[in-house]
Amino acid sequence: MEDWTVLGILAGAMTSSGYVPQIVKGWRSRKMDDVSFLMPAILGMGMFLWLLYGIHMQDFAIIVANITGCALTAIIIAMKLHFDARSRSVS
Repeated sequence: MEDWTVLGILAGAMTSSGYVPQIVKGWRSRKMDDVSFLMPAILGMGMFLWLLYGIHMQDFAIIVANITGCALTAIIIAMKLHFDARSRSVS
């Protein structure tokens, strides 16, 4: 594997892992009140476009990083929708 590919995978892993603390916090607290819906939605759309670009360019690092990022973004959005709906039905 080329050095630049390794660098790209490392960069993608670092940026995608930024979602993990928020996912863990939300899972433990069962609250996502402090998370904006718009921020992960916009970032997720951007990552999806990067994924399409990576597929077109056949760039493994871009593809893997953005599949991971899209999956984590989907988890954040799903948790936001689920926990917000649950808190509205309880109150």
